[in-house]
Amino acid sequence: MAWSDELAKRSDALRKVLADDAEFIGSDSALPRWVKLLMAMQLDSVTNHPDGARYYGTQALEAGASEQQVMEAIQLLRMYAGRPAMATAASMFLGGE
Repeated sequence: MAWSDELAKRSDALRKVLADDAEFIGSDSALPRWVKLLMAMQLDSVTNHPDGARYYGTQALEAGASEQQVMEAIQLLRMYAGRPAMATAASMFLGGE
């Protein structure tokens, strides 16, 4: 069970926030879904959350991002957040390791 599931079952308010967030990031709007997912991968990388970076990076590929687009997002991430964040983002290519 994911951390978000644990919070959602303990708090109605957090369940709603998490559901709203998932709906927003999971749909196309002014930004395509795959772009939002790449941004989430970058943010989870900056905050050193490799499981989230892996999840969002994989989801971005499934939503239509190319591997080249993922790599450019990681390059941009390194420019602004440094090598540790880049390494966290690269965890998306490691699977469950």
